[in-house]
This record gives sequence, C-alpha cells and structure tokens, in this order.
Amino acid sequence: MKSRRLAVGVVLVFILASLLGAGAQPVVSTKQDIAVFSLGYYGWFIPFQALGTIDLKIQEVFSDIGRFRVFGTAQRLSSHGLQQFIDALRRTKQGNVVVPEQYQFGEAFLTKAEFERLTGAFIVVVPVVTNFAVYWDAKAATWHCSITTGFTFIDVAHDATVVAVESIDTSGSDKTSMNSAVMYAINAIPPQLEYKIRSIPQFQINTRILEVQGPTVKIQLGANMGLKKGDEYAIVEKRTFGIIEDTREAGLIVITDVSQQVSTGRVLYASAGLNADTQLKEIARQGVDFDLYFHSSGGQMLPGFRMTASRGFYPLRPFVGIQIPLGNAIVTTVVDIVPVNAIFGAEYMIPIGRLHIAPYAGVGLTYVHIAVPPIGYESDSLTHLGAQAGGRIGYLVSRDIRLYVDVGADYWMPLDRIHFREYGGLTIGAGISFKL
Repeated sequence: MKSRRLAVGVVLVFILASLLGAGAQPVVSTKQDIAVFSLGYYGWFIPFQALGTIDLKIQEVFSDIGRFRVFGTAQRLSSHGLQQFIDALRRTKQGNVVVPEQYQFGEAFLTKAEFERLTGAFIVVVPVVTNFAVYWDAKAATWHCSITTGFTFIDVAHDATVVAVESIDTSGSDKTSMNSAVMYAINAIPPQLEYKIRSIPQFQINTRILEVQGPTVKIQLGANMGLKKGDEYAIVEKRTFGIIEDTREAGLIVITDVSQQVSTGRVLYASAGLNADTQLKEIARQGVDFDLYFHSSGGQMLPGFRMTASRGFYPLRPFVGIQIPLGNAIVTTVVDIVPVNAIFGAEYMIPIGRLHIAPYAGVGLTYVHIAVPPIGYESDSLTHLGAQAGGRIGYLVSRDIRLYVDVGADYWMPLDRIHFREYGGLTIGAGISFKL
C-alpha cells in the first residue's frame, strides 16, 4: 500500500514538473494565415495602371516578409464598407446569425463563399486610400504626387478585434512625367509597410536559442520566417513575482548569417548567462544606422551625417554620407558659396561585445551652389572628386545608440584648379549613431 502511494506520488510529481516545464518553454513563432483585400479607393481618382501596381506591391510585401500564408481577394472596401465588414464579422462570431448568400459592404459585394473564405484566415488586412493627389508645381516645373494609405488589421479568430490601424504617407516627384511621379510615390509604400508590419507586436518574431558557442549562438528560424542578416533580437528574461510573470530585455543579439530554418547570431551584450531555450524577441528596425559626426581633416572642419544599411547586410555594409567643408563655404550679404561633399562607400563591421571596429572606405564628389543675391545670379557645379579611408571604433551605450571615434585620411582633388584648391589629410573625428 505504501509503495503504491509512493508510486502515485512520483507520477504526480513528474506530471507537475512536466506541466511547469511546459509553461517555461520559450515561444517560437509560426506562420499565420492572412487575407489581404485589394486597395479601396472610393472617392479618389487613381489611374487604373497605378491601382494594379499598388495592389501587386502590397501583396508582395505580405508574401515576401515570410511570416504569413497569404491569400487575397479582388474585392475593395471603402472606409464605410470597412466598418460594415467588421460589424458583420462580429455578428458572425457571436452566432445565431442567418448567413445571407451575398453581402454588401459599401460599394463592395461578397458572396457567402467569399465571406466564409475570408473569415477562415487568422488576420484580415484592409488597405484603403485616404488621400491621393497629383499636381503640377509651375514654380518648380515638377509633377508631384502624394498618397496616404491606411491599413486596418482585423483579428478574425478573436471576435473580429482590430489589432492595429497603420497609416503610410508617401510622395514622389518628376520634372517630365506625371506617371513617373505617381510611380515614385507607389514604390515608397513597400519599405514603410514592411516596417509597420514588423512593428506590430502580434506579428513580431519570437524564437529561441538552440545552441551557445561563446559569443556565437544558433537560433531557431531562418529564411523560412523572413529573418535577414543584420536583424536584431532582444534576449528576454522572465521573472515571477508571486503569481505574476514579468519579462524584461536582458541583452541583444545581431543576426550574422541565415539559412533556411536556423540562423547564426552574435551576442552584443547580455546581463545573464545564455543557454538553449533562452527566449528571443524581434526588434523591429527600418534597417538604417543614422550617424551624426564632426571630422577634422588637413585643417578643414567637416560636419556631416552618414546613413549605413544594416538590415540584410553583414559584415560588409554600404553607406552614403553628406559632409560640408566649412573652410570652403562663404555666406555673406553679397555672395553665398555652399559646398557639399556626397560620399558613397562601405564599412566592414567587426563586433566585440558592446565594442565594434569598422574599417571603411568611400569615394565622393563635391557639389557647390553659388548665389549672388544682389544681381539674382545662381549656379550649380561639381568642383571636386574625393576619396576617404579609415577605421571606426564604437561603443554601444544602449540597444539603440552607439558612440564612436574615427581615424583615417581623405583627399579631395579639384576639377578646376584655377578657382578651387585641393584639400585633405589625416582625419580624426567623433560622432553618435542612432539605429533606426
């Protein structure tokens, strides 16, 4: 009898331990079913070709982002029709509703089969144009286009609650073609939309560490869920206070390599030891590091900024930069001479915990705007070709901000030696970088 009780006790303890262990298991994201309506545009005149292009690009974003199984519909909802659609979804979820053979939502019609197909998705997305304007700017002799697109995300699986409402403003301009201005505005939608999607908590990737090898970790999920080089993941620490479980960020990992189902990451910092099953959560970024700096080179003061591509690139990362050689600038009541150096190059990122070393090199050209206000004269010209190389040492003071110093050399050769002089030499400087 006593041995039987002991056996039962052991089984209960094992079951309890299993349940507790299961509760502590990390969360790993899986693909979600999502249905995407075609773009609603009622009340706005949009060229048919442009409308089809927007539809295609929106569908491509949801497909290419990797974390969804996507099916679309040719139906388009207006803002008024959207609310009717949400109300119908909620009534259906509540039950005791006679399902009609055809639904009307504003100007759009859905058959019973189409409606049921949409409600079979986990999330329904309804894009609607809330502003569309194309106009000719006579003063600038340029076509301009501006588009505002709203995206409503509806969680059909949970009583048709609205998960998020996002708005994207894009614009484009062209001096020769109205259609080109429209296309520039359309082409600006996908990168903004992808960032908005990845910023919504319900769609952010949760995953776990599979293996730890010093500062390198193997992470579950890869290209199958849309992970890319340069992505960053927060190390999540779970703590229990009584019956309340709380979480906090306890470190940062950057993805250095991606295969189909597993990714490799490098630990930038961690406040606790890591092991298999450590929880990770995606940090949504636009994929650009924005640097503000001040350089001194051969007696020339060079304030500037630099934008470095971070998402999809590692360890070689391209950048573009703008700096102003203050020694060549003249601003008076008689004449304004404003030179600007445009630089194109790449850096090689080598992280060492919070520190990083980044050798870099680039080439550039100088654009000068000359204005003589008293006589109304203005001209623009290219005056120099240049090159630079150096190294950067940075320190990550937080997950979003890095401080750094630069040491290197540059040289700027004048294209017109009669009116402009060469400059350059040893370069030293410092700056701050914001991870956007």
